[in-house]
Amino acid sequence: MFSEMRRGVLTALPVLLGIFPLGVILGAQAAHVGQAPITTLLMTGINLAGGSEFAALALWSAVPPILMIVISTFLINSRHIVLGTALAPYVRHEGGFRIALIYFLMCDETWALSMQDIQRRNLEAKPFAFHFYLGVGLALWICWWFSCFLGAAIGSSIGDLNKLGFSIALPATFIALAIAMRPKKKINYIPIAMSFAASALTAKYGNSSYCVGAGVLAGLIGAYIIRVYQEKAGLIATQGDLKEVDLTSNTAKDQATDESANDKAIDATSNAQSTDTAACSHDAKKVNDLDEKEAQ
Repeated sequence: MFSEMRRGVLTALPVLLGIFPLGVILGAQAAHVGQAPITTLLMTGINLAGGSEFAALALWSAVPPILMIVISTFLINSRHIVLGTALAPYVRHEGGFRIALIYFLMCDETWALSMQDIQRRNLEAKPFAFHFYLGVGLALWICWWFSCFLGAAIGSSIGDLNKLGFSIALPATFIALAIAMRPKKKINYIPIAMSFAASALTAKYGNSSYCVGAGVLAGLIGAYIIRVYQEKAGLIATQGDLKEVDLTSNTAKDQATDESANDKAIDATSNAQSTDTAACSHDAKKVNDLDEKEAQ
């Protein structure tokens, strides 16, 4: 257990180098808009999603527009629906508390690092490593929470860190994660390109608050189109093929069961016959012994 958690923490260390300065920037911005450090502490501790928190601070005022903040943060965090759906097949065997903890700690970085580990473990026919995921998630959460609180506590004295170029930490982190998870087949770059184009065009010519949602939607459409094309071209198995494989497998299992039952019946018959033969031999021996005694 602890070895897997340690492995998760060590895997997350390079990502922490990008998250820490970003958290300090967020905390400093929270202090500049008048948020108390305890408020920043609660916001970043309960909600592990930096993009939505930056959006909330951008809309923060003396009387925050609550509805606008809720809508904006929901759209930004809508990508977590896709991330959670992709992760669900690998964690469905976990219990209720573990499931809640998995999705509480899930952010872009946790998901990306864990999916890389899941793919490696699948090649070795190993199940989902919960404690590895826990190590990654807790390391990221504690780092984010502490760095944001630190930024909020000293924000008034350090000034605007964006002028020093610290804001590059966020895109640099996501670029590194995207490169690490790049697909092996060239055709799978099409949904990525569609998502990038939709996000860029929405940010450039529309409302930048919707660029994440537009990118997610375009990526899903592209992935669906690629999936349909691959099924029709016979490059991957369809659901019908999988059902036929399951049916064939079940038929083979039934035949094996029937053969096993027949073998058991034959063995039982043979044993019965052997028992009867032994009994007859024993009776015959008794008769012979009696005959010999009478003869004497």
